[in-house]
Amino acid sequence: MTFGTKAGRACCLARRIRHISRWLVIPLSFILAVTLAGAAERWDIDALMSALSRIESGEKRYTEIKTMALLKEPMRLSGTLTYRAPSFLEKRVLSPFEERYTVDGDSLTIENPAKGVKQTLSLASQPAIWAFVESIRAPLAGDLATLNRFYKVSFGGSKRNWLLALVPTEPDMAKLVRFIRIRGSGDRIDRIEIEETGGDTSVMTIEHRP
Repeated sequence: MTFGTKAGRACCLARRIRHISRWLVIPLSFILAVTLAGAAERWDIDALMSALSRIESGEKRYTEIKTMALLKEPMRLSGTLTYRAPSFLEKRVLSPFEERYTVDGDSLTIENPAKGVKQTLSLASQPAIWAFVESIRAPLAGDLATLNRFYKVSFGGSKRNWLLALVPTEPDMAKLVRFIRIRGSGDRIDRIEIEETGGDTSVMTIEHRP
């Protein structure tokens, strides 16, 4: 009698445990799946820099709209951007005039064929220009340390639509530029917006053709 009672109680307890476990397994499995999916889709500034750093080279066409207080209408520029890891960057203006800015390591060369101008200078000797160059080159290289050297960096958005906001901390640069916003998707930079302290703006849209 006593043995039967204990066995019955044990059997009842086992049923309860199985019943409870069925309710627990589904939610815990669901939570685990959601957590793993969230980890797989995690997209922060480190993930962005890692994705960008894997780009070895590329050439893209761009269109740039400059709005300036001195101009009655916005100026529209177009040309190409060329990058080769880790430190070569060239911005070539093709319209409405020809001009070329080539950065390789510490050297910046400015060329304007129509004016017969060709000048090379060291970025280290021009901190404001160096900071401006790195606003584009450092993201392309996935170089967060260099970005942090010249800017207060903020990041937001998702993998499909991210925003990198740069506020200059280099004193000479801060006198000229209020902020730079870089927008993109995955390992692509799609748009670069610059607002100067005087109110002039520049919006560059980068084309990604197959």
